[in-house]
Amino acid sequence: MPAPPAGPSSGDVAFATPSSATDTSEAGKIETYFFAEKSGEIVAGAVTQASGEVDFSASLSGNQAYAGTAIRVYAPGNTGAAPVSAFDASGFTKLKIRLKSSSDGVLSIKLQPSPVAGDGCTATAQAIVDATLSELVIDLNDTMFALPDYCNGTGSKVGTVKAGLFAIDVINGATTTGSHNLGVGTVKLAP
Repeated sequence: MPAPPAGPSSGDVAFATPSSATDTSEAGKIETYFFAEKSGEIVAGAVTQASGEVDFSASLSGNQAYAGTAIRVYAPGNTGAAPVSAFDASGFTKLKIRLKSSSDGVLSIKLQPSPVAGDGCTATAQAIVDATLSELVIDLNDTMFALPDYCNGTGSKVGTVKAGLFAIDVINGATTTGSHNLGVGTVKLAP
């Protein structure tokens, strides 16, 4: 009797485990970035890593129409530069990600294709967080990871991005004066 065909893995697969402020245990890079409507009114803080978690903050000296403090974790084997190794996540149905923010209650998670969607028009989920690093489990579907409203229905949807997942961005999009932070721990994909 022949063996049954191989299906998706029965266990979680590590996507990014922070091993330093710039690297993951899976040979991917970690980068941070920040932006604001008035670019002169945002100042980045230090990037730190401890106990498998990367933390980053930025301070706004004035209220903004839009702003963001972000951590990008690249897929296994990706350094953020060419050559790019596509990570086929099409066999997975859930994202398991450890997040926190002691300054704000909602973070955005963007699934990035290659090249990265510089306009942010890619599959995006919202995560409710608190000051304790906690694992969130989010379904990898168009309901949970919708395109942002300002994209008017254009951009990279979940099914497309999953076939070649290049990076995952976690963004604190707070726009009020003051310091805004976020922390990202282990990122896994589940069948």
